Amino acid sequence: MDIHAPHQPVHSWRDFFTHIVIITIGLFLALMLEAGVDWLHHKHIVREARENIHTELESNHKAMQQNIADLSTNLDQMKTNIRTINLLRSHSPGKNFSLSYNMRFSNPSEAAWRTARDTGALAYMPYSEVQGYADLYAIQSDLNQQANVVGQHEFALLAPTQMGLDFEHLPPAEFDTMLHGSAGSLLEICAFRQQVEELDQLYDAQLGADTKNAKIDPCSNLMQ
Repeated sequence: MDIHAPHQPVHSWRDFFTHIVIITIGLFLALMLEAGVDWLHHKHIVREARENIHTELESNHKAMQQNIADLSTNLDQMKTNIRTINLLRSHSPGKNFSLSYNMRFSNPSEAAWRTARDTGALAYMPYSEVQGYADLYAIQSDLNQQANVVGQHEFALLAPTQMGLDFEHLPPAEFDTMLHGSAGSLLEICAFRQQVEELDQLYDAQLGADTKNAKIDPCSNLMQ
């Protein structure tokens, strides 16, 4: 913004105040124009951030629904593993025994949230809206970390099978270790699935979807 002195000499107080008024009006218009440009820019980045976050949450919502289905399958497989281990421990005949520990979990994305934060778009959103997003993405982050822990615990149960021995020749203590570990993992996966389901309900609420669908408790009658 440039301010220039009058091109003609000032001969009276009237000329002086006239120039002051002209300069003041010019400065006011320039500042208003600059503020208008900033307002339009801020409005644009907020709209873009909202659209990106909404799209990301929709994608995460779908991922959580798939995770719920995968974790339910994982629970069923863990129940089968426990039955198999009990049969192996009792030396039941048969050569077709198999164990499967294979947890699947798709981590929800937070790229749109990080971009909105890094570009400063969050500063121009209402506090309550930003807080809602922040709480939701914090839960996402916690679940991502917990998924890694639950998965590591489950995969560690395969350790006795890597001893180079057939199932029939494993020491009895190893069967007990696998049985206790599998039972603990069953409960851990069950609790984790409930948390994933709660996050999915939060997505519903944030996206304005219907949250009245009945949910089945995966932890009831675990071994049935």
